[in-house]
Amino acid sequence: MTDRTTDTYDIVVLGTGAGGLAAAVTAAALGASVGVFEKTETVGGTTAVSGGVAWIPAHERPDAPVPLPVDDALTYLRALSNGTIDEHLAEVYVRSAALAMRFLETHTPLRMSVTEGFPDYKPELPGGKAAGGRSLSPAPFDYAGLGDWAGRVTAFPNDYSNVGFDAETRARIWGGRAPGAGADVRVAGAALVGSLLRGLLDLGVEPQVSARAVELVLAGGAVTGVVLETPEGRRAVHARRGVVIATGGFEWDPELVRAFLRGPMHGPTSPPNNTGDGLRMAMRAGAALGNMAEAWWVPIVRIPGDTLGGQQRHRSVRLERTRPRSIMVNRHGRRFANEAGDYHSLGGAFHQFDPARFEYPNLPAWIVFDHEHLERYGFLGVTGDPVPDWFHASGSIAALADRLGVDGAALGRTVEAWNRYAADLHDPDFGRGQSSYDGHWGDSAAPTLAERTLGPIDAPPYYAVAVDIGAMGTKGGPRTDDNGQVLDLDGRPIGGLYAAGNAMAGTTGMAYGGAGGTIGPALTWGHRAAHHAVTGSKAATA
Repeated sequence: MTDRTTDTYDIVVLGTGAGGLAAAVTAAALGASVGVFEKTETVGGTTAVSGGVAWIPAHERPDAPVPLPVDDALTYLRALSNGTIDEHLAEVYVRSAALAMRFLETHTPLRMSVTEGFPDYKPELPGGKAAGGRSLSPAPFDYAGLGDWAGRVTAFPNDYSNVGFDAETRARIWGGRAPGAGADVRVAGAALVGSLLRGLLDLGVEPQVSARAVELVLAGGAVTGVVLETPEGRRAVHARRGVVIATGGFEWDPELVRAFLRGPMHGPTSPPNNTGDGLRMAMRAGAALGNMAEAWWVPIVRIPGDTLGGQQRHRSVRLERTRPRSIMVNRHGRRFANEAGDYHSLGGAFHQFDPARFEYPNLPAWIVFDHEHLERYGFLGVTGDPVPDWFHASGSIAALADRLGVDGAALGRTVEAWNRYAADLHDPDFGRGQSSYDGHWGDSAAPTLAERTLGPIDAPPYYAVAVDIGAMGTKGGPRTDDNGQVLDLDGRPIGGLYAAGNAMAGTTGMAYGGAGGTIGPALTWGHRAAHHAVTGSKAATA
């Protein structure tokens, strides 16, 4: 139960995204007293504005289109990770994710189902699933059931998520259905958070907002509580059995980004709250760190004047770079990647470094498209004339190159080559249109996989929008064991300290298996951490 007058709980949870809510629900369902603290005025964190999908790599749900055994999932993660995963922790995740999800569904209104037709991000690799099945989506949730909390969940304005699904994709989720008149039914990340929050409230636990964790309380080398900054001043709360850090990553702290990430990261797409609070507290407590160079990379576009909370918004782009009649080119007017590939893998393309010129040649970059693309599909909400100045509208490819300041001859050759590839429905340079994933965000009306994403750029005027590399969140933090306990520099658990979500060293290393690859581990490790803190024993694995 939550008692706002007390300063002592069995479990203290810091953060209210997927990891924090999973930990809080688990601890409360197991009978512990739980204090949940959120630094902002709203709950849900990045999860609330995400697609809300959870990647559960091995399960036996009846709606799975193909078998999803443990061995296939482990083979796939190894193929993706290039040796950057902890094999033991990866196996624990694979074997326990489905059980963690079932626990949360049992104790909350959350109901998950397989996201139809959503392949893994690299389905052609060993163990990958082109037919999908591993990505689970939450059922729509009616916020009328949240009472006063309905207006206290993190949200972006105008139904456009920087992080998750755009309005068109949300319409796909609805599948033509519509909520009843006056209903406040929400989908995607809002549905996931709303369902977990309702379950937590039903268990008698109410999050406390505007309470930023700034310092861990230690006694005899173990964590026994945390110091919070609140509007009323500093407050110490004590934890009998453990503190779970689920405060998100550090993508909004420029110094930490510069110190740790492997390459440029020019725009977080998350709400501007993830500033490494948990990381700093864990470091002061002597935590060993892991996976610090990695983030959940994503191509971004900045729309002039588009701000949120006084900060420039950075929007992820999927449809715009995947559908026919668009390509991405670098500062030299050349293509540099399969534009239809998964957003995370494109981070590697943007981070290519030219030692001769001592530059990142693919930064800055541009999405180049023609007027037929704009008329058919729109572009970031723009559907036709007049187009904004930042589209760099030009009557010819040569004129477009002049406006962008790139080599006109090179851009001309690139477009000519692309048009030949589109006519042949084959991209020999980067294989665009060959993977089943390439077609997922493409033109669903096209008759073949290749035609979903390949099309000429030959209908003037031509446009170009600047595209850069950003991140949905960072993946590094304190190393943990298979119970979510934070480890010290000698590999020993720090008593009473746990971590989950983007606040911990990511279990999957550099890998991003498929849609929900952030939320699946967050839910799993939040559950496992709380289970161990409350019971002193490991959560179950399959």
